[in-house]
Amino acid sequence: MAATIEQAQDAAWTSRASFYVSPASVALLMLNLMDGLFTLLFLQLGVAEELNPLMRLAYEQSPLVFMFSKLIIVNAGLWLLCLHRRLTASRIAIRAGAVVYGIIVVYHLAFLTHLVLHWPVAAP
Repeated sequence: MAATIEQAQDAAWTSRASFYVSPASVALLMLNLMDGLFTLLFLQLGVAEELNPLMRLAYEQSPLVFMFSKLIIVNAGLWLLCLHRRLTASRIAIRAGAVVYGIIVVYHLAFLTHLVLHWPVAAP
């Protein structure tokens, strides 16, 4: 009898927990990676500064710690949201995160375009 209850509880947990990754989840991961790479590029060029105190501390340790921290933090949050993707709030949060990172990447692209167009050219 105890085994039956335990099996039922395991089945209930696995039926609620799912690791399906939606297109919005993939977009969020890719956009987070792009944000990290653009931010790292701009920090390395000295044309930007990291405003997030946690990420600034990570960058001061090393660029590798910065990227690792950025990816781990977002991946952990996304993992939790995907685990509970049956909840409407989780699905909305994933989509909202993808939209926010999309806006950030567009901003990075605009900033990169500005840098390229206004980069000082060495005189011949």
